[in-house]
Amino acid sequence: MRDYNIILPSRPRQGGRGKVLEDHQEMRHFTDRVKAVYEGASNLSGGALRILRNALQGFKNSRAPEAAASMAYYAVFSLFPLLLFLVAVGSFFLESEQAYRKVVEVVVEALPVARELIERNIQRVLELRGAVGVVGLIGLLWSATGLFTTLAHNINRAWPEAEPRGFLERRLMALGMVGALAGLLSLSLLSTTVLNLLSRLRVPLWESASIYETPLWTVVSNLIPWLSALLLFFGLYRWVPNTVVKWFEAFWGALIAASAWQITTSAFAWYLSSGLARYELVYGSLGAVVALMFWIYLGSWVALFGAHLSAAIAQHR
Repeated sequence: MRDYNIILPSRPRQGGRGKVLEDHQEMRHFTDRVKAVYEGASNLSGGALRILRNALQGFKNSRAPEAAASMAYYAVFSLFPLLLFLVAVGSFFLESEQAYRKVVEVVVEALPVARELIERNIQRVLELRGAVGVVGLIGLLWSATGLFTTLAHNINRAWPEAEPRGFLERRLMALGMVGALAGLLSLSLLSTTVLNLLSRLRVPLWESASIYETPLWTVVSNLIPWLSALLLFFGLYRWVPNTVVKWFEAFWGALIAASAWQITTSAFAWYLSSGLARYELVYGSLGAVVALMFWIYLGSWVALFGAHLSAAIAQHR
């Protein structure tokens, strides 16, 4: 018979096993110390760190980055019908050219990209369409609700206890959001008109200086877009979720989202004007569309994170 040498696995020495246990205990002690430091910092911050952690966890669990990408996709199909709808509605109260200019001005303030693309396409479509009838308005309104339907659905998902809405309820909610946006547009038009009127009055502040030439007036005029964003986010977080949301919870989420929106807008506008962005070198004539979609993607991140922050505040309280 042939002899076979069977090599059995050697057992770890007692010293090696002790080393593994010692390393495991040190890792556990380190983790406990980190948790203790985190709990202490969270208590000192009044629970702010815990709220931020829960918001980030909910943002991740609900797959909000993927939802932001889908919102950017739907925005491409919803943006121009929405702008045409707003121009058509504004034409009932203003001259067509004035309504067109005002809508473009507000959109450019909110979307610091693709100004030429937006102006060129809206102007071309208005020339081809002519007057928009009632049926056309309904069609534009229905097409414009695609983005808001997705936005309402994902904001509702930020609250675990919120019941999902049906198809008809989501569409009605989206129509209400379009109406609120039209109301904010009218408010922006009114505020701009009042500011232009006041600036012509030349009210003196001291000696020959006018109040409209002071830094205070510049700050006040720059606060108007931020206040409009604050009202918009507050309405989204207060009434869109299919659950009871207190004004305190919605306000803090809207405050952070509006501030982040302004910072992101300024940073992205600087990025585009700095020459670092070269979308046309990669995408050619589609560069403006890609830049627009990327900005909407960033804005969707901000809007959805504000919703999860409001939900985390509600959970903490």
